Amino acid sequence: MMANPPARNRYFPFHALGFRCNPFRALTDEEWAEVAVLPEAIAAVLARGFVHLQILGPMGSGKTTVLLGLTTRFRQEGGRVAYEYLPDRQHRFRTRVRDLDLFLLDEAQRLSLYQRARLLSAAAKQSQEGVRLVVSSHEDLAPLFARRALPLATVRLDALTTAHLRPVLEQRLAYFALDGAPRVTFAPDAVHYLQETFGADLRAAEHFLYEVFQRWEPTGAITAAQLQEASGLLIGGGAT
Repeated sequence: MMANPPARNRYFPFHALGFRCNPFRALTDEEWAEVAVLPEAIAAVLARGFVHLQILGPMGSGKTTVLLGLTTRFRQEGGRVAYEYLPDRQHRFRTRVRDLDLFLLDEAQRLSLYQRARLLSAAAKQSQEGVRLVVSSHEDLAPLFARRALPLATVRLDALTTAHLRPVLEQRLAYFALDGAPRVTFAPDAVHYLQETFGADLRAAEHFLYEVFQRWEPTGAITAAQLQEASGLLIGGGAT
């Protein structure tokens, strides 16, 4: 239950739940890379191998998490790797591609026409040396690669299954768990509830769970019924 929770330790309020902090708080890029769970479709592309890869999906579908996870993976394998995020209204990339094995560009649809041509030209010039691109985008950039005869694999993150959501949640809880302490978990029906409620929008699900954990009493497994009750209380309380 969320109503009238018992008083928590003011300095370590989440220890009673079994965590160092709210497990759904905002993460640094380094933390995102460590908690990233790659979707099966991404794992399949990695197993097959690729030259260039684009990851498509709506806002909040986990594209950035995938790119950060891939950045860490390829760096651990010894590659010369760079990751760059293009914020809103930035239309050019700043990374020097020349000396890289792999360049991961987040929100590539924000590139201007000139910058798109610049990126693809750099990839085409260096393709003989094994330089690869991994881009995330809301727009399908396959025609740009096709015009330059650059091979491109595409993964779409427009659906979220409970089979993927479950390990995503488990990894997030495990990352912030106190060693040896009992902790809050999710019942199977709670995972189904989150998937049905938020669809592919992982970001919205995480924001919701942050608010839930801010108010949660120490319990075992969170159920779908409890999440539904929590949703009503949060809406009624004006939480965003």
